[in-house]
Amino acid sequence: MKKLSLYDRVNAATLTAVSPEWRRVRAAKRTTTSFDIPTVEIPTTTRTVNGRMVRIAEAGPLDAPLVVLLSPFPESILSFAASWEALTASFRVVAIDLPGFGGSEGDRSDMSPNALGDSLAAIFEALDLGDIHLVGPDVGMGAALAYAANHGPDRLASLVVGNGPGAPGPFKLARLISMMGRLRVLRWTTGLLGAGPLVAFTSRIGAIRHRPSAAQIDDYKTTYAGRAGEVVHWFADFRAKAGELASRVPEIDVPTKVFWGELDVLFHVSNAEHLHAALPNSELQILPEAGHLAWNDQPEMFQAMIIEWVNGGYDTTGG
Repeated sequence: MKKLSLYDRVNAATLTAVSPEWRRVRAAKRTTTSFDIPTVEIPTTTRTVNGRMVRIAEAGPLDAPLVVLLSPFPESILSFAASWEALTASFRVVAIDLPGFGGSEGDRSDMSPNALGDSLAAIFEALDLGDIHLVGPDVGMGAALAYAANHGPDRLASLVVGNGPGAPGPFKLARLISMMGRLRVLRWTTGLLGAGPLVAFTSRIGAIRHRPSAAQIDDYKTTYAGRAGEVVHWFADFRAKAGELASRVPEIDVPTKVFWGELDVLFHVSNAEHLHAALPNSELQILPEAGHLAWNDQPEMFQAMIIEWVNGGYDTTGG
């Protein structure tokens, strides 16, 4: 089983040192109670879609409402371990590693919201999924919004998105992400570091309360091994790609729950307010004492939010 090595931690600390946002995260960590993510068995399998292998996990009653979870970066569908049992007890849940992320095949051509939205259209058709409550944090938010904007609402019941790209207005990002968007050399050097430092850095600056499980770390390091150089291309021209997506957000009339960690320093919480204001049919929920990885910092709140939303809350938004 792969663990975070000294090499991973030292390089993550170096990335943290050039991140002025770390001070706020460090102060928040000191005032909260931390906990370990439990080890939960998430049975994964693969499907071939358009000639590429896509990793998915599926559980829950087949006749229950359908919730589709999209993987974050640099994590995978195992990132939902803390909520898996609660969600699969209530719903049919299909979790998808987006192409190029986690355990799914992909390459540089997948590293934009529009490309991932197009891939979702193919995946939903291949898996014959409909009436979907689509949950997308982080890169999953960009994919979900792009799918809704470019492919319409026919397969969607609702969206649940947060802590990612696509918010209109002043798009507030961490300095390191902004620099990676502008500087090819920084993406190149970050890619050379490999998967471990990326995983360690995100865990360090993106988490306020939780510590990832050994199974999660092993999966993240294993699935991204040898791919860091390709995956960091997600940040190339990041503001331009996010701005293009944001321009389409007002067209999305699907009921949408916007959630965000109040202490997210990678994608500032003000982005949530701008997104909520631009969407014609949305609700906003800020998760307290939660950072960028808000669904893991506050798993009970995250679960309760989705359960309430899917069990009827989405049908009461004022579109």
